[in-house]
Amino acid sequence: MEQTHFRADHGQEHSGKYAAYVRVSTDKQDVKTQEFRIKNYLNGGDHQVKWFRDEGVSSGKDWHNRDALQLCLDYCRKNDSTLIIYSISRLARRTWEALRFLEQEVIPGKIKLVVVDNPNLDHKTVGLLAAVAEMERANIRKLTKESLDRIQAEIKQKGYYVSKAGKRLTSLGSRQMTATAKKGTETIIEATNERTKEIGPLIAKYREDNVSYGAIATHLNRLGIPTPTKLRNPDTTVKSMWYGSSVRNYYLRYRR
Repeated sequence: MEQTHFRADHGQEHSGKYAAYVRVSTDKQDVKTQEFRIKNYLNGGDHQVKWFRDEGVSSGKDWHNRDALQLCLDYCRKNDSTLIIYSISRLARRTWEALRFLEQEVIPGKIKLVVVDNPNLDHKTVGLLAAVAEMERANIRKLTKESLDRIQAEIKQKGYYVSKAGKRLTSLGSRQMTATAKKGTETIIEATNERTKEIGPLIAKYREDNVSYGAIATHLNRLGIPTPTKLRNPDTTVKSMWYGSSVRNYYLRYRR
């Protein structure tokens, strides 16, 4: 059984304001564990805690679409409360995704952070750990590319490559890759069409009132309506904005 490591101040009496976030999945026992560990960490004292629960949410659901999590973060910013979660795994399936999310929310929002089962992760270290995780991801991509290049070179030299499983390969599966790429393109097109149905009527209404594309873009940005780029990659650190040209493209697509 994997040993759980807690913070040095685990079980001490705590004071101050806390916002406890719990992701409620189908496993009710897991929910009880999250709540139990958070309560054990706080262990009485002169503190106030407000609970936020996202019901029926899987770890794969993007945090931008988790209502309770967004309310929790907003509460922390407005009330100078400490965000407390049992484990970083309750935020995302991949650690690097959760770390990057925390880096983007905790540091700019000046939110204090407690992760009960991780003594090394808090608002002081999240930026460093996110950078390390990104370096690891980059290294994995590099090693993967090097392995594929080596296999491709061996196929070119010998005409084949024998995998560890003993399978003889004469190519890297270009047909399969082509089919996958085609499927990916079709998915993007379908998502774009769905997005057009959502945002199209709003843009059309502005156009009926003779509002310019540039002015519509400004208004969409003020409303905080995510751009297509942001929807495709909610975790991107690049600031994504609406522009007159992108509004015009969506409007024309909607009118077809």
